[in-house]
Amino acid sequence: MAISFEIIRQGNDFSARANAGPQFFVGRRVPYEGKVGLYNVFGKSRLENLNFRSADFTEQFGFWAEFIEPTAACEGRNFLTLNTYDRAGFTFGFAQFAAHVPNGDFVLYFRSLLQMPDAANYFPHLGLVNGRVCSVENPQAPKPLESDASTEPLMKYLNPDPAEVEDAEVIAAAKLIHWTSNSAAARGAQVGEMIASYKSIMDRAEKRVGVHGRSAALCCVLCDILHHGRGGNMTWPLVQTALASPKPFEALIAIGAPKWDSRKQKLKSEIRARPDFEALRWDRKAGKFA
Repeated sequence: MAISFEIIRQGNDFSARANAGPQFFVGRRVPYEGKVGLYNVFGKSRLENLNFRSADFTEQFGFWAEFIEPTAACEGRNFLTLNTYDRAGFTFGFAQFAAHVPNGDFVLYFRSLLQMPDAANYFPHLGLVNGRVCSVENPQAPKPLESDASTEPLMKYLNPDPAEVEDAEVIAAAKLIHWTSNSAAARGAQVGEMIASYKSIMDRAEKRVGVHGRSAALCCVLCDILHHGRGGNMTWPLVQTALASPKPFEALIAIGAPKWDSRKQKLKSEIRARPDFEALRWDRKAGKFA
């Protein structure tokens, strides 16, 4: 049965109730570079403290759960992190999956959610048709919300108006927050997608620049650069130059504009706190660190 959500607004803060249950925080209305949206991770946020910890997932995913943790720390760790105020339109999760990228991490994660048994409780009007997220209000004529070329319809479904916070935006956010808070499987979907994304980056890196025998420490920086996008259009040439330098780890850390310096230092600190990252090496043939 579909869950009913009620919106509660107090000034710029939005909360919700599911089926008249306890109230929970969704996000605060914030302006950003001409857009307006929701944000829920800040100093005195009332957001539930539901953080990713690799130890909770190593039994299922092995070292990969540890490998993604430095990036998780840079992104704030909280499984319920929400941002709807920038060009991505809708960003969610401990790794801040962004909805604007066709076949990107948010799309892949959302597809996995829609395959879960409780999907109809949260998104009864959505479903997967031929592997695509679709509106299925009319089952005879499903409407794709994403394709290889665009996620514009999906972004509009989640966040109809980038210039203001709409009820549909709050409800979409509330659904994902409530589902993630109450379902270990929904949290596992975030972890699984983040690991799949980093495995994909490692495959691409092997083809583009060759990383066989490189340390997990160095590869973690490379993956974070690609996940965060701070290398821009020059990512691979910059990575190749860094790998050929006398100090490749430091050179990789340096990639990205000065505005990302605090993130880069956080990443470096998190990796240095894990000595096994330096000992483990990427095995191209096995497709893992050993």
